[in-house]
Amino acid sequence: QDSTFNTKTRKSNNECDAFRRAPQKRSICNLLLSSCSSSFTFQTASHLLQTRPRCHRNASPQSSSKKARPSTDATDNAEDVSVPELPRDPRWAPVSGSANVDLNYKTTMRNPVKAYSFGLLCQPPFENGEDEDEEEEEEEGGCDGGKACLCSKPAADHPDHPWKLSVTGKTNFSMYTFNDHMPYGVLEVIQNWLLDYQQAADNVKEQWAVCEALGLLMASGRGMEVTMIDAGEQCEATMLLIGRLFLSMLARLERDNLLSKDSEILNLGTIMAIYVMIPSLFDSGFETARKEPLGPKPDKKNWHPHELASHIVAYARKYGIELIGPHDIEDLVSEANSNVDLPVTKSSAGPKADPFGFEKALKAYSTKYKGVTQFLSKRRKAGKTSIGGDALDITTWTSAERKKFSFDGKDPFGAEEIAALKRGDMLSMR
Repeated sequence: QDSTFNTKTRKSNNECDAFRRAPQKRSICNLLLSSCSSSFTFQTASHLLQTRPRCHRNASPQSSSKKARPSTDATDNAEDVSVPELPRDPRWAPVSGSANVDLNYKTTMRNPVKAYSFGLLCQPPFENGEDEDEEEEEEEGGCDGGKACLCSKPAADHPDHPWKLSVTGKTNFSMYTFNDHMPYGVLEVIQNWLLDYQQAADNVKEQWAVCEALGLLMASGRGMEVTMIDAGEQCEATMLLIGRLFLSMLARLERDNLLSKDSEILNLGTIMAIYVMIPSLFDSGFETARKEPLGPKPDKKNWHPHELASHIVAYARKYGIELIGPHDIEDLVSEANSNVDLPVTKSSAGPKADPFGFEKALKAYSTKYKGVTQFLSKRRKAGKTSIGGDALDITTWTSAERKKFSFDGKDPFGAEEIAALKRGDMLSMR
């Protein structure tokens, strides 16, 4: 496998795991993802108030239950190496399924063999325009979780296959909190990815992994649940910020000479195509975005934040990158505005260059919307924290708080699950 870049998603065929140990950082469930792929591991299952839980023992960054043994296998050696304990991100609660997944992902990414490698999906993790005949063929010889299909196969062995990604659902904890718990939970997940991207400023591979996870979440349709929140202005601001993030990523890849048809980022054309598709799923509100300077003022260039797709297509044309994956990508490319500007390469060459204004926009967004999900959870005072976090992740709630919203007055988590969460294990949904 190519060990350069990673997709933060994975696919599970027979069982949807919302929280799970995997080299791919946050996972797309067939219904939703988990946040920690920076999180395609979702706080999701808990945010959605969904399935009977079970816990998996988290891999400790300091110790292993296996006795050390001589080995020539690089993976084994990497697993057995003792490394310092990772610090806990302050955005997480003391007991948190989201935090456990986040720590597990970060621990896995310290393994030089597993970190940022590519795997395959035999088919796209979202509806992609197939007709009934194609669906019948899929049933006969479709995905079997990697037994015969391409899922999890090394991407390097199948260079022409577009879906170099990975992806993983939903049930019910028999709880009701408030009408918009799910869409605000999705918002909290998205915000965590925005923070993950910012925190990975010195790691282009990690930033790309965040872009993969976020793009797949939105394309799967589950990310669009955020449009159900009762705050249209915040929804619009979130969508535009996602666009800024990805264009910021492309500007950095250009600076690092990683934008090309032969890029070491094996799924570059696929992820770019997914972000071209995203605006077509959510157009309302984008037209209100004002024209802004593109790069330093002396460059005399401008751009409209709502023209995400057109700028991506412009980058693809500039570097001869084939956009592949979504069934309607050719139509979307033909509809793109061919007159948009791209940043002046020389002006964007510095390590702190931010031609699309992501950092400034994120700061303003964080100031305006911090504490919203904490307030909605009715568990923490608004304004005392940043965006993101895990306030809507019910694994962070006390047993009494979960009982309060349970249909039968019982905690959906048993003593075994609670103890497992406290010791750092990960919650899975069956």
